[in-house]
Amino acid sequence: MPDIKDSVGEGGSNQVHDVALLQAMLRVVKDAKNAPYLGVDYDGSYGAQTRAALERFQNDHKLVAAKAAPGQPQAGGAKEALGLAAAGGATVAKLSAMLPASHQNMRSANNSKTVYIEAKAQDAATSKAAIANDAEYEPTFRAKLASLVQQMYDTHKIALWITPTGRRRTFAQQAAETQTKAGPGESNHNFGRAADIGFKRFQWVKGDGSIVTDADWLNQLHTAKAADAARWWDERDRLAAKQGLLPLKFERVHLQAFAQEGVSNQRSLAKLLNAVSQNNMRWKSAYQADLQSQGKHWVTVGSAKSIWAGTASVTKADLAKARTLATGKQVKETQITQDEVAAMRRMLKADFEQADLNWSKWAPVP
Repeated sequence: MPDIKDSVGEGGSNQVHDVALLQAMLRVVKDAKNAPYLGVDYDGSYGAQTRAALERFQNDHKLVAAKAAPGQPQAGGAKEALGLAAAGGATVAKLSAMLPASHQNMRSANNSKTVYIEAKAQDAATSKAAIANDAEYEPTFRAKLASLVQQMYDTHKIALWITPTGRRRTFAQQAAETQTKAGPGESNHNFGRAADIGFKRFQWVKGDGSIVTDADWLNQLHTAKAADAARWWDERDRLAAKQGLLPLKFERVHLQAFAQEGVSNQRSLAKLLNAVSQNNMRWKSAYQADLQSQGKHWVTVGSAKSIWAGTASVTKADLAKARTLATGKQVKETQITQDEVAAMRRMLKADFEQADLNWSKWAPVP
């Protein structure tokens, strides 16, 4: 049953969310001639058209005996004043009983003009279980995400879920991403500390009473009512903050386990590369590698994407100098073959592959 929290009508409190919800009910419920009681779009503002629709509905269904003075309770138990619908009263109960099955679970949220349909409890439960059982999230982060799903459903009966591309991404998956500048190992998604968590089949009611099913980003709601779409993202972030989850300023669907400010993704990756290298390679940020010279010769070997693609910026001259410094014996550029350059590029990528396999060892560093 739609949850109208306070009175709507003549002398009522007329909170915007309650007015919107009552209007939406009057917009959907039909009279004996199969016409909606409210013939205009609901908007959350109480006025003459809403009053007329409410009074006509009450009269048609004999819900009031006579009009009481504004602000005065109506005698007669379940019966209400003409033009006034009370929370939990006969008018709301009758409207609820007449709603079609598609609109039975309409709701509104404080200070919002948008009416929406409750999500199914099973959707929220399935989402929570999928997160709780996902071994590719860092355990503490995983628990917080699962709690957020439960809290959003308990508070608003809205289901959140991890979007199809919002889980942990392997380095290969990151390399294939076209909507981000982050290369393999440069996204927080690569290390189980970030998730894209959106709205699972969010259904909202248009002004004319029809239902729109949005997905993930609330794009259709944003087009129709940008402020209300932003309000739901803000509410998700408010509840996320209680769990210690943090958004990114430039990507609304994203949440992560730590504040991005003061964190260098490149230096964080370099630290992990140093920890997991099996090729006696040393790394610095942005991206420099010592080409097995024991830290005596540093070469900028390219971007994360180029290293992963096997096209790292390594030359014969780079290898010759690195080997000269590592061994103390002069190695000439002419002594280096192109196969040796290709082998070094493979070793650089191999370190990235080890970082991918050991993603759980990653930690954010300044």
